[in-house]
Amino acid sequence: MKYGWVILLLLAAGFSAKKAEAQVEVYGNFSVTDLTESPTTGTFTDLLYGATTGLVIDGPTWHHMLISADIQGRFVRKSGESLNGVAAGPRFSFPLKKHGVTLYGEFLVGFARYNTNYVAGQIGSTTDSQIQVNPGISKRVSPRWDISAQYSYSQYYALGGAYNPKTFSVGAVLHFVKR
Repeated sequence: MKYGWVILLLLAAGFSAKKAEAQVEVYGNFSVTDLTESPTTGTFTDLLYGATTGLVIDGPTWHHMLISADIQGRFVRKSGESLNGVAAGPRFSFPLKKHGVTLYGEFLVGFARYNTNYVAGQIGSTTDSQIQVNPGISKRVSPRWDISAQYSYSQYYALGGAYNPKTFSVGAVLHFVKR
């Protein structure tokens, strides 16, 4: 056990000598979510409005791809109906430095809560897991700010998997360190 502490100390010393390259950014987007196959309305489409926020922590670069971690929260609603969720997962970004554009894709896993008061006049709600596949694009407008657009396709597993929320979001990204 004594040698375990020595090895841990040597590893920590080895990693501390490297230059810290991780960047952190936060984003906030206006979002419109399409809830298709909704049990409240049959095949009619429900549109919910709200916000998508998140925190991205940049990691290593592999060839021309930046690998990051994204923690995202989405909070959308309309009268009597809401879908709120939190998910996390990897983001793979492809910066096109010549044009100041970054293309990215991410795969997130998390939980969401659906709430409605349309179920036989009673309030009904459920919480279950969800997965998301999110492609997006961001454009640099200053050393600290980007504008972004993102499309999200989700599978929400509550209610027999009847929901496949599709969300379109536009907003801004703040980088804490100038690029």
